[in-house]
Amino acid sequence: MFLRIGALSWALTVFLCPGLRGKEAAARLPIPDKLVVLTFDDGNKSDLITVAPLLKKYGFGGTFFITSGWLGGEQRLTWPEVRQLQAEGFEIGCHTVSHPNLLALTAGEIRRQIEVFDRACAENQIKKPVSFSYPGGHFDRRVLAILQDLGYRIARRGRDPERPLEDNGGNGRAYVPGDDHPFLIPSSMTRGIGAQEDYRIAQALAEAHSGQITVLTYHGVPDVNRHCSTPIVRFRKDMDYLKESGATVIALRDLSRYVDLGKRPGDPFAPIVRRLGLRAEKPRCDNSEAVPQFSWEPASGGWTQKQVAYRLLVSSSKALLDRGEGDLWDSGKVTNTEWEVTYDGPALAGGRTYWWKVQLWNRRDLAEITRITPYQSEELITELHKSRPGPFSKVSSFTMGVSQP
Repeated sequence: MFLRIGALSWALTVFLCPGLRGKEAAARLPIPDKLVVLTFDDGNKSDLITVAPLLKKYGFGGTFFITSGWLGGEQRLTWPEVRQLQAEGFEIGCHTVSHPNLLALTAGEIRRQIEVFDRACAENQIKKPVSFSYPGGHFDRRVLAILQDLGYRIARRGRDPERPLEDNGGNGRAYVPGDDHPFLIPSSMTRGIGAQEDYRIAQALAEAHSGQITVLTYHGVPDVNRHCSTPIVRFRKDMDYLKESGATVIALRDLSRYVDLGKRPGDPFAPIVRRLGLRAEKPRCDNSEAVPQFSWEPASGGWTQKQVAYRLLVSSSKALLDRGEGDLWDSGKVTNTEWEVTYDGPALAGGRTYWWKVQLWNRRDLAEITRITPYQSEELITELHKSRPGPFSKVSSFTMGVSQP
């Protein structure tokens, strides 16, 4: 049974973290397009031998998340080498002492994993870490509260649960400041043996626009664990691409130069839960006949999901539709797996433009949820089981033809 944190104590310990004020707030930089956070997990020897020299060559920042209990092991860093990375200007972050699945630990055991790491850093002349990476990407509310209590400011997770858990790498979604909680910053791309293609870095960087930030996750270059390894040639191509694209590449701690970390959702899990539904993409309207025909394609973040219902709105103005008002037709929630729907409102005038959007309800594959159950919090597993409305599709317009006499 997981420890439950009361609403009041949770608000006091996690949410009420003030942002920068006064001169610090005024000095915050605007978020440029192509802003990238670069992170490396576990403390691999290649961090110093391969990664750091290339980052220095290109003027890139980076965060190295160290698993302190692994230092000195096969292909792992030593404390003097960690100090060298720090001396070269890179951030050292916490990846716990032994890389456990934190969900399986008591709150006291979680706290010790972080406190012992912090003490080891102090003993080895490493600055007090402010950034954290969840081992395996596994987290729950207890971990967030403990991080806040121990003075951490920011934490990076993986790509799940918005996407299914895959240890072999893959693409996720961009970090949205103010929407994503600073203790739950998602990975936009994780390199691994199953995600080596060129397009993945391009896809991840393409999301870094309009205030969104790309967060990249690597392990060893190469890594002793094949599933999360990145070949040297692949890594060099990634860094070349970022440099040639004009990306600004920083450490996780440096987000505070661009982002007010005090601006956060009231509930850190709310943005995640909101993204668990099914989306309607490629909305189309066939208005060649007197009665329009609407269609779309259900889209998921990678989960096996089925459409079980829809709601379609048609409005006489975009302003009304933006307010969620289908003044001409609101289908209501219709239990149906069809992706094509015939308009069923009042007659539409020829030559006029109308606006519409659609929302879908989902049902997930239960086998997928069972597979990841040991690696997600009880709370999020419960949410994954629910059939819920996804976001409305983008607003689309169509113009009715004028009938000839």
